[in-house]
Amino acid sequence: MSAQQPDKLVVGSRFMMSELGIVQLPEFAHKTGTIVETSSRTPGVTVLFDGAVRPTVLDRSYISALSK
Repeated sequence: MSAQQPDKLVVGSRFMMSELGIVQLPEFAHKTGTIVETSSRTPGVTVLFDGAVRPTVLDRSYISALSK
């Protein structure tokens, strides 16, 4: 069974940290940003946090898409 999230994580989508992401990376707990790259071969998603200069790679399970 796939652990796919109901909200599609696509390039350009806004995100916030998921509950698991907050537990694993509490320093990013209240941060949001934009997805800048995804991969179908790895669980990593490249994101750019608001105000950041460099992108960060996070596990897909650490972020949740923001609803519009």
